Amino acid sequence: MDSGTLTAIATILLVLVGFAQILILNSQKRQTRIALIAQYRQLWTRCKEYFGNVIFIGRETGEYYQIHNETKLKELEELVSKHRLDMPTTWALESVQNVFNVLDELTTRILQGHLKVSDTYPIVGTGFLRHSRPLRQLLDSEYHSVYFSSHSDKNHRQIHKEMQNWLIYHDGLRRRCLILIDIFWAEAVRLEDLPPSDIRSAADAKKKTGKQNRRRIFRETIRLNGLKKLFLAMKLSRFLKRAEYKSFWNFKGLKRSRLDKMEKNWTKRLLREK
Repeated sequence: MDSGTLTAIATILLVLVGFAQILILNSQKRQTRIALIAQYRQLWTRCKEYFGNVIFIGRETGEYYQIHNETKLKELEELVSKHRLDMPTTWALESVQNVFNVLDELTTRILQGHLKVSDTYPIVGTGFLRHSRPLRQLLDSEYHSVYFSSHSDKNHRQIHKEMQNWLIYHDGLRRRCLILIDIFWAEAVRLEDLPPSDIRSAADAKKKTGKQNRRRIFRETIRLNGLKKLFLAMKLSRFLKRAEYKSFWNFKGLKRSRLDKMEKNWTKRLLREK
């Protein structure tokens, strides 16, 4: 066997070894991702009680759509009635810190490329997005001024403001939690997991806010990783366009005709029409 043949065989073996190493590395990454998903699923499950408290704080007094049952809501209303301006509202702070810290960790994992959007979305699901408004009312003071009524209970408003202040003081966490809502909303739109009317309403709003949201996720990804994750920053920024209307520059966006059809079918199912 001449030297040329030996060299060719050695080259083939090296290629095979390299290919095997790539497969092993990908398998290890997949196992790590699965372990992370399981970890965050457990964390979120343990946060359910806190999440209910956060939604109670984020919504107005007496709003119908809550997470907690009537007994728990009465307990919270009793705590609200005992609110004092000269003392921190520890039960509310504990809830806000636990919930938003977990959401912040999830966002960071996505922005660092450790987890995919499709991996993390099922952890919280559409139940999380149905409460996106009260979450935004806590995370975004401008959103609060539009939706939170001045007629709400005074103590409730004070607690709401106190929680908002805590989030303002932790601005990076606040930004990343807003990013997570945007990411999950885009994923829910992609999967058609939301009522068509909600999808349309959000798409209308994103005519004004879409560019700002995409800029925010791009900058945050670069801030966390530097330019080495430039491609990921661009990819995530483009991903948010799925929740916006289709256009020449957004071929993966929402088709109005598809939304019309979804709404028609959704209404028929809701009314039990054949």
